[in-house]
Amino acid sequence: MKTPSPPILPPRALHWSIAASTAAAISYADRGTSAIAASSLLDELHWNESQLGQVQSAFFVGYALTQVFGGVLGGRSSSSTTSAKGSYNSIAIGSGSSDNDYYGKDKDAEETKLLNINNSNTATAISSTTQQQQQQKRQEGYRRILPLSLVLTGITTILFPMAAMAGPNWAILDRFSLGLLEGVLLPAAMAGVSSTTTTTTTTTTSSTDGIIVASDTTTTTSAALERHNSIKGKKDIKATASAIVIAGCYLGSAWAYLSAWIIFSETSQVHLAQWGFLQQDSASASVWPLLFYINGILSLFITGMFSSEFDLSGWRNNGSNNSSSSKNNTKRYDESTDILSSSAMVIMKDVITIAKETLSAKSGRAIVAAQIGQGALLYSIASWGPLYLERIADVSTTTATAVDTTSSLSFVSSTAVAASIAASSLIVPQITQALIGMSIGVGADKLSATIGSRLTRRSLQFISGVGPAMILVYLSLLTSDSNSGDGTTFQSPAFLFGVAQTISAISLGAVSVSHLEVATPSKSGAVYALGNVFAAISGSITVTLFGVLLDKDGQQQAATTTAASDFSLPFQIVAILSAVGSIFYSLSIESDLEIGMQETKKDHQSKSR
Repeated sequence: MKTPSPPILPPRALHWSIAASTAAAISYADRGTSAIAASSLLDELHWNESQLGQVQSAFFVGYALTQVFGGVLGGRSSSSTTSAKGSYNSIAIGSGSSDNDYYGKDKDAEETKLLNINNSNTATAISSTTQQQQQQKRQEGYRRILPLSLVLTGITTILFPMAAMAGPNWAILDRFSLGLLEGVLLPAAMAGVSSTTTTTTTTTTSSTDGIIVASDTTTTTSAALERHNSIKGKKDIKATASAIVIAGCYLGSAWAYLSAWIIFSETSQVHLAQWGFLQQDSASASVWPLLFYINGILSLFITGMFSSEFDLSGWRNNGSNNSSSSKNNTKRYDESTDILSSSAMVIMKDVITIAKETLSAKSGRAIVAAQIGQGALLYSIASWGPLYLERIADVSTTTATAVDTTSSLSFVSSTAVAASIAASSLIVPQITQALIGMSIGVGADKLSATIGSRLTRRSLQFISGVGPAMILVYLSLLTSDSNSGDGTTFQSPAFLFGVAQTISAISLGAVSVSHLEVATPSKSGAVYALGNVFAAISGSITVTLFGVLLDKDGQQQAATTTAASDFSLPFQIVAILSAVGSIFYSLSIESDLEIGMQETKKDHQSKSR
C-alpha cells in the first residue's frame, strides 16, 4: 500500500502557524483601518494631509520601539516537570511523538521514547502513560506575548474614533499606542515558528517536547542525541511555516478592504440608517467609526478562539505556580520560569546584545537593508494606496457616478462610498499576495533543497524588491492623460498598483525566512524584530514624507489639492529604497548560522564544568 505523503508541517508547527497567522491577520486589519478611512478623516474631521501623515506615521514609531522586546520576550521559554516524588527543572530535547510519526520514524516513538537521564546518567524509558501522569508545565514566551498584544490592540482600535474626534493629537497618541502594542506580535509569532520548526534543541530556553534531561545532569549519552537527530524530520519547513504566518498579514489587509467595501457602500449605509446606527436626518452622520469597532472586537474574539494555542491561564496562575515549587529549586525556578518578570535593565541588555550581534553579522546587515526597502515600499503603499486609487481617473470616474447617485440621501457619505470603491480594487491583490506567499513558502523550501538556501533567498528577494520598484517608477512617469482609462486593463494604474503589491509577496521566501537560518531559535525572533524596527523607521519616514509632499496647502482639504500626478515623486523615492535594499540583500545574505553562536558556546562550556 502506498505510504501517504506527510503534511506540509508537523501538527505542533501547523497549529501554531495557523493561530499566529490569524492573529497577524486581524492585527493588520486593525492597523489598516486608518488608511482606509483616510478620505473620511480628511473630509469629515477637516484634517490636512500633513496631519493625516503624522497620524499614520505615529503607528510606525511605536511599532519600531517594541519590536525587539517582542522578539526577546517571545524567544524566552523554560520548563518544569513535576512528578509524584517532587519537582525538578528539565531540558527538553527533540520533538514530540506527534511530530515523529509524520517525519520519520517508527510509530514506536509515539508510544514511548522519553528518556529520563537521572543524576547517575542512567537512561530509562518512560511510557506515554507515565508521562501523562506527570504534570509538565512549559512557559513559552511567544504563547503569552502574542495574545496580550492582540487584546490590547483590539481595545486601542476601538478607541480610535473617539480619539480622532477629539483632534489629531489624540489620534496620533492612539496610533502610537497601537504601534507599541502591536510591535511585539509578529516577533513573538516568529519566535514561535522557530521554536516549533527547529530540528535540534540544545538549551533550556528553546526546547520543545521529547527527551527530558534532569536539570542537574551535566552530560548526555551520545546514543540519545544520535537517536534524536535521526528521529527529527529531514524536511526543511521553515519557509512554509513562516509563509503561513506572513500570509495572514495579507489576508488581514484583504479583510480590512472587504469590510470597508461592504460597510462604506451606499446600500450598507442605507441599511445602517434603517437599523438606527446612522441618523437619517443628519448630514454629518459618520459611518467610518464602525470599521474600527468591528475589527477591534474581532481581535478580542480571536484571542479566545485560539485559547488552546495561547497561554492565557499563565497570567492568572503564574504566582501560584511559582509558590508551589520545591524549596531546593525555588531560586532557579523563579529566575527561569517567569518569562515576564525580568527587570527592564535585563531586557534592555538582551536587546542591545542582539542588536550588536545582528549588525556585526554580514547576514544581519543584509536583513536590515532589505527590511528598510520593504518598509518603505509596503508601509507607504498600505498607508497611501487607498487614497491614490481614489485619485486616479479610472476610479474617480466611478466615484463621480456614485456621488451623483447618493446626493439625494443626506445621511449617505459620498466620501465613504468613494472609499468603498477604492477598497474593492485592493481586495483581490491582497488575497493574491497571500496565495503567492503561501506558494512561495512551500516552493522556497523545495527550491532550497535543489539550489541551496543562499541562492534561493537572494534570487527571490531581488525579484520582490526590484519588480515593484520598476512598476512604481512607471506609474510615476504616467501623465494625467495616461490615467484616463483608455488603455487596456493590464495598463491601468489600479491593476499595476496591485501587481506591485503582489510581487512584493515573493519576499516571504527570502528575507522573511532568513532569520530562521542565520540565528539560533532563541535569537531568531529578536533578529526578525530588529529587521522590523528598521522597516518601521523607514516606513514612518516615508509615510510622513508622503503627506508633506502631497499637502500642497496645509490649510486646504486633500480632495481639492491632491491629484494622482502628485504621487510621482513619493513613488520614485520609495522605488529607489526598495530596489537598493533588495539588491544589497541579494549580494550579501548567507544561509549559515551567524547570530547566537556565542551564547550557545557559553551554555555548552557551563554545562561541561
